[in-house]
Order: sequence, then structure tokens, then C-alpha cells
Amino acid sequence: MAKEYTQEYHAVGNKMEGENVRFDYVYGFAYNKVLYTGQTEFQKIELFDTPFFGKLLKLDGQFQTSEKDEFFYHEPQTQVPMCAHPRPESVLIIGGGDGGILKNVLMHKTVKRAVMVEIDPGVVEFSMKYLTSVCGEAFKDKRTQLIIGDGKRFVEETQEKFDVIILDLTDPIGPSKALYTREFYKKLSGLLKKGGLLQLHIELCVTRPEISRQIFQSLSSVFKYNCPFASYVPLYGGLMAFCTNSQDLDVSKVKAGVIEKRLKDRGVKNLKLYNGQWHEASFKLPNFLKKLYI
Repeated sequence: MAKEYTQEYHAVGNKMEGENVRFDYVYGFAYNKVLYTGQTEFQKIELFDTPFFGKLLKLDGQFQTSEKDEFFYHEPQTQVPMCAHPRPESVLIIGGGDGGILKNVLMHKTVKRAVMVEIDPGVVEFSMKYLTSVCGEAFKDKRTQLIIGDGKRFVEETQEKFDVIILDLTDPIGPSKALYTREFYKKLSGLLKKGGLLQLHIELCVTRPEISRQIFQSLSSVFKYNCPFASYVPLYGGLMAFCTNSQDLDVSKVKAGVIEKRLKDRGVKNLKLYNGQWHEASFKLPNFLKKLYI
């Protein structure tokens, strides 16, 4: 007799403003049981045991990451800017409580300081206890400075500058909307050193094209170089778009051989998705994305 699983679904809406989001697309997964459910100071947190994804994290009802597919998101989001930069020593991460971005950043031995600003300590503590396959020992690394606080306020108040800034944010609907504005991107641009890079996801480009386009247009009004690319993320149910931005560096021009050399020289190993050829090919956009962004 076939084993029966409970099913969990998530609806996707394509509207950026307001609370009345129209949901046009639904996807989901099967799970064996709920391992944990609770409430941090800021959000509901759930952990599922699933046959396909392994342990799977949800925050406020939104799929966040899982043991088996986290690299589909974390590697593109991190390795593209880290490897495109000739020598990233100082990195700022806004969000990223599960630690996956931080772990990827710290793979590069050029990094001397990684500042992570996360508003919810409960997510960090939870990840360190239940999702070590995602965060590893990143939070214990001596190069890590974890700041519990509001990312927007940190950006407005800090005087420090960084080689790479990575935004690992929730969807631009609700509290995170203020971190997807032209004004915020201008502040971030001011925190970048010469040749610095700003990296972020720009939403699901197939199921949320209008939101994705709006984010890209805001970025392109601030930065000289905007390099969009996309990668399939199973847990998110579709093609996730990303964008690497700079006032000085066009990362789409960095060749595969350069990327491979940097990975080797910095001791970055055991990546599941990212390599030099993937980097170079990712910026050859399909026609529908060219039309969406350019």
C-alpha cells in the first residue's frame, strides 16, 4: 500500500502594493509531519519533515528554505557577486536568518569581515539548532558579526563601506516594501566601496513578472550596471530572478575562466550549482526576460 502524505500549498500573487493580493498560481509539497511550530517575537515559524525537500522552513506561512534545495537559491544569490568581485573582503548581509547566504560568503578566504543584520533572533537561534545543513558553522565563524536589528536603520546609520552587499529579504509585500525602493537602493549605493556590488533577488519572474519588473526599474534608476539573471528554485515553485548591481563593474562580462580561478584560489569547494560556465551563461537572457527587463 502506498504511503499517504499530508499536503501543503502556497499561493503566489502578482501585485506589489496593498494588502488585497490577487493569487493566480498555487503550488505545494507533501510532508510526513510537522516537526515544530511556534512564534518568535516577529513571525510564525514552522518546520516540516518532507520526503522531497528534507527539513523545510516556513515563516509566516511563506516557504523559506529546505535542506535539499537550499543551494538553488543561496549559491546564485551569493557566489555570483562574490566571484565577480576581484577581492571581496568586507560583506554586508541584510536578512538571511537561516544562515545560508552567510555560509556561502565565508567560503571565500578573502573575506575578513561579514556583517549580518537580521531583525529576528528567533530565526537565527532556530536555524543553528535545526538547520545546520543550511547554515553550517557560519554563525560561529570569527569573521562573522551578527547584529540583531532593523536592516534599514543599520543602512541609514552606518559609516562603514563594503565590497559586497547582499539583500536576502522576504517578498516586497508588507513590511519589506521599504527595502525595495529607489531611495533605499541609493543609500546602499553609498555604502559600496569602489567596484562594489549590490546583490538581491528580484522575485519570481514568471509568476510575478510585474513585481520583478518594478524592482528592476528601481535598481536601474540608481546603478550604472544592472545584470539580471534567473535560476530555478524548486521550493519557490518557479524561476527566481536575481540582479547584480554596481556603479563600476559589469559582472556579466566576467569570463568563466576568471571565475574558476577565483574559486580555486579562494578555496571554495563542493558547490552544487555554481561554476564559471554557469556564471557566464546565466547572463545570456532568454527572449522573454530581455523583454521584461530591457
